[in-house]
Amino acid sequence: MNSDAAPLLHVETLLIVYLMVAVLMLGVIVGGAWQARGRHGLWFWSGAFAAVALSQVLRHLIVWFDGPAPLYTIGHVGGVVSDALVLLGVRAFLGLRLRWLPVLVFTVLAALVSAATVAFGMRLWISLSCSLLAGGLLCLLALLPVARAWRSEGGFPLSLMVTDLGLSVPVNWLRAVMVIPGISGSYAQATQANALWLMVFIALLLLQGFALLLLINSRLQQKILSLVEVDPLTGLLNRRGLENRIARLLHRAEGSPHGLTMAAAMVDIDHFKNANDRHGHAVGDEVLCDLGRRLQLQVRPNDLAVRLGGEEFAVVWFDVNAEMVRGMAERLRQAVEGEPFQTEAGDLRVSVSVGVAAQGLPRESLDSLLRRADVALYEAKRAGRNRVVQAP
Repeated sequence: MNSDAAPLLHVETLLIVYLMVAVLMLGVIVGGAWQARGRHGLWFWSGAFAAVALSQVLRHLIVWFDGPAPLYTIGHVGGVVSDALVLLGVRAFLGLRLRWLPVLVFTVLAALVSAATVAFGMRLWISLSCSLLAGGLLCLLALLPVARAWRSEGGFPLSLMVTDLGLSVPVNWLRAVMVIPGISGSYAQATQANALWLMVFIALLLLQGFALLLLINSRLQQKILSLVEVDPLTGLLNRRGLENRIARLLHRAEGSPHGLTMAAAMVDIDHFKNANDRHGHAVGDEVLCDLGRRLQLQVRPNDLAVRLGGEEFAVVWFDVNAEMVRGMAERLRQAVEGEPFQTEAGDLRVSVSVGVAAQGLPRESLDSLLRRADVALYEAKRAGRNRVVQAP
């Protein structure tokens, strides 16, 4: 390329577009953060777009009023601050420790280095290159936990965020290299390379905004779904949650040669109405919550503990046989009887009757399995309660 040729792209124009996109995305993400009441790290992400927008506004004002040369690096610093806030937002969204202190120290050091390069008479492109190298490292640190979450959870919003961060790392570093005149060939060619990479930055900023919107929507949908599928008193799945979870597991197991094998226990508190009438519903709720906790402690991570309604609970085990389930049900009964329930009315002794059924046929439905376990439960109650009866 001829270094004296007219530039094909104007950097200042592209920076104005960059500013406009940042302001647009800021408004949208702030709206999403407000709707989600700032949960899931959304204020960090709002701050990331605000850092880009504010730093670019200040940069244009400094250029307009011909301010001191070191202040021209404010746009570079804004990019590093934005990447740092994206990292903190990612960690908050995924429920990880923020580790904000090392992020803050790194960001401040990167800002000081960026400003110092110009303050000591060096070229502006050196400041840009240093800030881009720092930004790429911050994007890499954000990419790693998002990639782990995507591998475990899947989903399009996370995959889009992985794509954005995965592209941001090499784009930052390639731009950091290509703005060096000695590598691009001349100062004019380095300016054109910077403009081309700035266009990619604008596209990635838009992609990041869309990814964040989808993540916000996904989390809000999960919250609504949890309200529909989870019993608010005990925190266990309710009947709808159980059916939806089993449907998803059955769909996932369609390709498995062995399919999905299940066993179920119906668990009912003995004489719960009498305890409720004697001590009040508040104490009854304490008993229900503690029972839910004990059942949850007894099941394996892949098994399900469910509150079906009132004092009736269920447990669904997977990949167990008929010989195993009675012993597992007996452990449930002993976990309830073995230790008194601590309530505001004092320690209460509680027992449960348990009916258990193992899947007779590989295609036996959940409803059929629960019905057989329910019949066994009534047999346990007729036989004197506080016992386990297994369906034939």
